[in-house]
Formats: sequence, structure tokens, C-alpha cells
Amino acid sequence: MIMKRPAKIQIRYGAALLLSISILSACEKYLGEKPNQKLATIETLGDMQALLDDFNKMNTGDPGVANAVSDDSYVTEEVFKARSIYDQNLYLWKGDHNFEPPAAQWSAAYEKIYVANTVLDAVKAKENQIKDAVGLARVKAQALFHRARQFFNVVNIWTAACDKNTAASALGIPLRLDADFNKISTRATLGETYGQITGDLKKAIIALPVTDISTVRPTKGAAYGMLSRIYLQMREYGPARQYADSALAINSSLMDYNTLTAAANFPIARQNAEVIFDSRAVATGTGSQARALINPELYNLYQSNDLRKTVFFRLSGTAYIFKGYYAGAASLFNGIATDELLLIRAECLARADQLSLALKDLNFLLENRYKKGTYNAYQGLTKTELLNLIKQERRKELLFRMLRWGDIKRWNLEGDNIILSRTVDGKQTILSSNSLLYAISIPEDIIEKTGMPQNPR
Repeated sequence: MIMKRPAKIQIRYGAALLLSISILSACEKYLGEKPNQKLATIETLGDMQALLDDFNKMNTGDPGVANAVSDDSYVTEEVFKARSIYDQNLYLWKGDHNFEPPAAQWSAAYEKIYVANTVLDAVKAKENQIKDAVGLARVKAQALFHRARQFFNVVNIWTAACDKNTAASALGIPLRLDADFNKISTRATLGETYGQITGDLKKAIIALPVTDISTVRPTKGAAYGMLSRIYLQMREYGPARQYADSALAINSSLMDYNTLTAAANFPIARQNAEVIFDSRAVATGTGSQARALINPELYNLYQSNDLRKTVFFRLSGTAYIFKGYYAGAASLFNGIATDELLLIRAECLARADQLSLALKDLNFLLENRYKKGTYNAYQGLTKTELLNLIKQERRKELLFRMLRWGDIKRWNLEGDNIILSRTVDGKQTILSSNSLLYAISIPEDIIEKTGMPQNPR
């Protein structure tokens, strides 16, 4: 069953729509105006909350590029040839001109950042007029969370993996920290970028509630979960485990896949017991459900008694397509959920030589994924065996959540030497483990407008 948006959020939707139209459609108009003029439509705490409660603006339409470029799926040659040259170049990891102008996915992320910054500017402008200090702090925390989440969505696609040895000089992303469009976009370093993201989230945690009226709103658990995901991507395994612990202390529930109707078109309900924060990415070209066929090598990793084999996949012709979205529909869930956090903690524990605790998390997850009475718990594995198993289970559990691309990048920094390949018209394209092309090209129209440096090739 798909849960409806809570009534309080539904009531505010009309206000959010009007405010979003007045703010986002006026970007060109505002180029020559002072920042305080941009805040004229925001008068109350309710106005600010309405903007952040706009699910269709703030929680959906995240960049889905990572799904199109990962090795979990492929497209037929017929589909490939029917796509635009931009989609084809992206699919084959070509170095330049991956996106057809206008740069919709990049711009969509920065539109969300702009909304968050608009709210943050309004909080600062109205803090002496609005008496509800707790409510104001909470709205500020939500805006910081949304900004940090979008910064991470951008950095995960359009930069190289985070290596602490080079982060101080490596190219990051533009860090837009207020709603003033007159400021020129420049690229921060990768170290500065991750510092801003983690800093925003740590500030947000202070005022976010433990729970809220819906998982579409940020909570402490959501911020802890985002920090855990981000520190894992930074290969900072101590903090990644710490924040996974904090999130799982609030919610560690798992669905028992034995209770799902595997034959259903979409067996997993929206806002199910595992979802801590609900957000969605947009399908890109070759990454949509109708086009993306599951890599046979991935499908064959699932044992016959693994319920994910039928919950996640449906036969389409002679190949399989994905249906295991945590959205109750063909919508790319990229939010925070407990299954991901258990796998993060298991990996961090294994890297810290705490193998029994890592096995406990992994077995807890898998017991809820296999046919009742058929799962044999793993035990007695070496560190290398356990890490390899956890990596495999991350891929099997978290596919189509925009995480595989980042995993490949960071594991290659760990020395895993993952090499990707695609074959079209009998010609094989290889993406080597140390390729600069893991940092997807920033859209050319963005480079032309800003003068920012392009990712090196």
C-alpha cells in the first residue's frame, strides 16, 4: 500500500507551489536585484516550511546519472541507437559533451540548493521578527540538510573519488551558500566541498527532530544516515560507522521479504519500515526501468532461495528488469534506509577487524531476505572473505539507488581494480580502474556560462 502525503504537508502544498513559482521562475529577473528583494515573498515560518515541504521540488528529480553509467544494467543495441548522441556518450563513458543543453540534472540539483539557500537567507533576515525560535531553528536545519544532500548528489557524479592525499587540491564543485545569483560560480576543492557538506549536516543534527510527521522531512536519523553515507564515500570508516550507529539506534527495522508479494509489479511499499528519508532520482536516458536490463552477471549472484531474485526482478522478453524500488512504483529511490546503514556498518566493522560484529549485521540483513528456514548464517570468514562478501551484498541489495558508481570509485582507490566494459556493434569500450572519466564531464553550457574548469581528461 502506498502511503499518502500527510495532511499537514498537503495543506501547505499550494503555498509551496506559489512560492516556488515566484522564486524559481524569476532567476533571470533576480540577476540584477539585491538579495533582500528575493525574499519579499517569504514572510512567515509557514512560508519557509512550505517551500521545504514541496516533495516534488525538494525530494524528487535528483540527478540519476550514476544509474546510467554503472555496471548493474545495460541496454540493447536497438535502444542504444535510438538514444541521443549525448545519452550514447554517457553510456559509453565518453570524456566530453555527455549532456544535451540545457544541463537539466545539474541545474535541478542547484535549483534545490537555491531553494534551501533562499530559506536560509530568510531565516537570517526574519530571526528578530519571528518569535518561534525552536521552529525557526528546525526550518534552518531542514534547509541545511537539503543543501548538503544536493551538494553530495553533485559531487558523487561530477568529481573524482575523494582521496585525502589529494583532496586539498582536487577539483570539487561550486558551493553556492546564499541565494545571490550575482555571485560567480567557482569550483571549490574537493576537501572544501566535503567539509561544507559534513559541516552543514552536523549543524542540522542539533535542531532536527528524532521523528517527524513523514519521512519526506529530514530528521536526526536522516542526517546521521547521510553523514554515514558520505564518510563511507570519503573512506573515513570510523565516522561512517559512528553515524551509522547513531541512525540505527533510532531505527534499525527491516522488512521480512517473506511477507511481500513477490509477483506484484512493485512489491515494496513506499515509506516502508526501512525508509528513514524518502527521496527520488530521475531516470537518465539508458537508465530508465523500461530500457535498463539487468546485467546477467549481477542477476546470477542471487541464489535460488534469495527472495530478492523475485522481489527485485521481472522477466521482460529474454532479460530481466528491476522492480524492487523502495517507492511503490518505478521511481528511483535514493533516500536513506536501514538496509544501507547495516551494510555501511558491517563494512566499517570488518575493516576495523571486528569480524563477529560485522557478521552479526550482515546475517541480520540476509535472514530477512531469504526464504524462511533456508538461510545458513555466515561464520568463520577471514577479513578478506568477509569484506568481499559485504561488497557483493551491497551491490545485490542497493542496486538502482545511485550508490554503485560511488562504490566503484572508492573501492578502486582501495586497490580493487574494478574495470567496466560495454560492447556496442561488436566494439568493446573499457573504463579502466584509474580512469579520469569516473568524474563525469560537467555540462558544456555550465562551463561556458561560468568559465569554471572542466574535469581533466
